[in-house]
Amino acid sequence: MRHHARVATKRARRVRTANYSEDARARLGEAVEKARLAAGIMYRPDFAAAIGIKSVRSIEMLENGEPGVGQTVLFAVGRGLPNWTEDTPKIILEGGPVPPIPEKRITPSAPPSTRHEWSAAAWQRMKDMTVEEAVKFVEQERVMRGDATALLAMRAIVEAQEEARREKRDES
Repeated sequence: MRHHARVATKRARRVRTANYSEDARARLGEAVEKARLAAGIMYRPDFAAAIGIKSVRSIEMLENGEPGVGQTVLFAVGRGLPNWTEDTPKIILEGGPVPPIPEKRITPSAPPSTRHEWSAAAWQRMKDMTVEEAVKFVEQERVMRGDATALLAMRAIVEAQEEARREKRDES
């Protein structure tokens, strides 16, 4: 082999979102966001910390379908989501199936026109929220999804905490 011959490097085999189409990145971003929320992790910084990623911006880029997210982040995301593996992000980018989302819970007293789905994990977390956590959660919902969803989040928190009080009362 000559010294100037091209040699495949490890870097060339690494998975990066920039190597895929805009549609593939958007599909992966949507899948990651849905799985994160279904897992009860409402905030990107919490998710980044949970999977050991220092850059919240990487999670934002991934969920927004932007190029530039590398293999380290993709592997960590795959390991950190339910029903996912390290290979799942690459599989999704290449057009493969998205893993099923865990069962969701519909808030019971919301009228049919304003029903909103919450994961079982999110519902459980709502039962134990402090006032500060509830305010932060509702504000995040308002920023991410609008005023109507923020109102539904407030209603869900109240209902979840009432349910927790009833369960506690029934136990005693």
